[in-house]
Amino acid sequence: MLFTTSSWRTLAGQNDVQPTLHIPMVYENIPVSQPRWEYRAVEIDPREQALPDEAYLNELGAQGWFLAGVQEQRLSESKTRIHYYFVRQKEA
Repeated sequence: MLFTTSSWRTLAGQNDVQPTLHIPMVYENIPVSQPRWEYRAVEIDPREQALPDEAYLNELGAQGWFLAGVQEQRLSESKTRIHYYFVRQKEA
């Protein structure tokens, strides 16, 4: 039996219901693995070393490293260390 738009509305009992085509869903069973991460910590003593400059940070960025955090560690009144933490996704 072929349903026209007007007969479909009559069967549905509602004038604002439009017939829709059924679109089949296709499911695939694809295994998904959790990403693996690697970390790099750079420790700087600002009294002995210069802070990382733009060229150094760009070099790390070109290697895939992302700056995740910076922490200042005060060891004493005059001694400070600055820690730079980088992260990137491990190659499969």
